[in-house]
Amino acid sequence: MNTNSPNRPSAMLPAPRAADEEPDEAMRRELARLREMLEQNSDWIWEVDAQGRYTYASRQCVALLGREPEEVVGRTPFDFMPPDEAERVERIFGAIAAERRPFAQRLNRNLRKDGTLVMLETSGVPLLGSNGELCGYRGIDRDVTEREAANERLRHIARHDDLTGLPNRMYLREQLAGRLAVGQRPSVISLDLDGFKPVNDRLGHAAGDRVLREVGRRLADLAAAYGLFAARPGGDEFVLIVPEGAEVAPEAVRAAVAASITLEAGMVRVSTSLGSARSEEPDDTVDALLARADRALYEAKKAAKEADR
Repeated sequence: MNTNSPNRPSAMLPAPRAADEEPDEAMRRELARLREMLEQNSDWIWEVDAQGRYTYASRQCVALLGREPEEVVGRTPFDFMPPDEAERVERIFGAIAAERRPFAQRLNRNLRKDGTLVMLETSGVPLLGSNGELCGYRGIDRDVTEREAANERLRHIARHDDLTGLPNRMYLREQLAGRLAVGQRPSVISLDLDGFKPVNDRLGHAAGDRVLREVGRRLADLAAAYGLFAARPGGDEFVLIVPEGAEVAPEAVRAAVAASITLEAGMVRVSTSLGSARSEEPDDTVDALLARADRALYEAKKAAKEADR
């Protein structure tokens, strides 16, 4: 029997009644049994009216929100959320309530009485009157703060380079795809490090990793200063997304990379070649934009080699 879901009809059966037991006494015992089951449930069980005000809150709200039931009844769920979250959830719930739909496993951030954040997972079913009008909702909340924190850590690991901490190739592509999908026209700067291989070969991979981490940190600082998005797809390659309307001079990128880096073996310097491309066509794709930037980078490195001859 699942007593934790508001989406299933109750399977609780009345306790057997002794033959000589009065009906009123049997009802009182049954109500006491049901109340005890409600209060001992690990989930917070609640009801709200058509205006979204709590009309019932089980005692589990103390564990979740740090508030007694009497502090909750008469208020709305949005009263316990940060303002931006309240606006977001109220908009979503308004659309659900307008269609009198059930909902399940909706995540929302709430503020406990002590000011700490708690992530709740909310499910509910509509309560309808005899004429089909919405009278409110009945549902449950459960604390999923630890679960979502673990999930967020996994999402971060999956989308970031573990050496530099910068977004990886997957996250880079997500960012570009999202910008293109909403009609933005970003530019992409592809760069790789000149002089990195000799450092890696002469001083070892640990020194090479130190250089990559430092370059990644500098590009992250540059991105923060200019409103860019910095990523490391792999190796000694880095990419900057320049949003539509933002600007960064190539010299600023080169200067950030070229500053000397202190290693245990001494000071080293690396430089960078750049190739840029701008999204121009409405049907531009991530692959096409990155390919154009890579071609521009290849041409820049080729021209530099020819100039050195």
